[in-house]
Amino acid sequence: MIIYSMQHLLILRLFMCYKFQNKAVLHHLLFLVSAAKSEEQALGFYDFTRLGSGAYSYSIQRLLDDLKAEKLIEEGDGCLQITDQGRHIYVSLGSSLKAFTNFWDLCFAIMERYRGDSRKLKCRVFCDITFRRARIGERIFDYCLY
Repeated sequence: MIIYSMQHLLILRLFMCYKFQNKAVLHHLLFLVSAAKSEEQALGFYDFTRLGSGAYSYSIQRLLDDLKAEKLIEEGDGCLQITDQGRHIYVSLGSSLKAFTNFWDLCFAIMERYRGDSRKLKCRVFCDITFRRARIGERIFDYCLY
């Protein structure tokens, strides 16, 4: 049993609304949301590393691993999806995300703009100036305190 953070709940909410082809799509989406504002956002992720395949966050991966270990998300039908137990946890605790509606609105806007297409999201990541400034293997948000 883990203690669920706001970031766990955010990821569960994303899985409630969308199916992700793979974990890279989630990493790219949350990178774009975090990079969308010039100031740090309370629910944002800023530990991204530039890889040859795109943006990668160790904290997002750790959250995904937690959710998989708790059987709240699973791989199935060629995508990552939320389980019934994950839905139950989100319905029970998800109202605490109300304080972070601006962050959610950015997530929603980006997913709708690119329609969850992994190629378009990846292309947008590679076009982002913050991403382009970092070399492969370097942290992308070097100005953050993490």
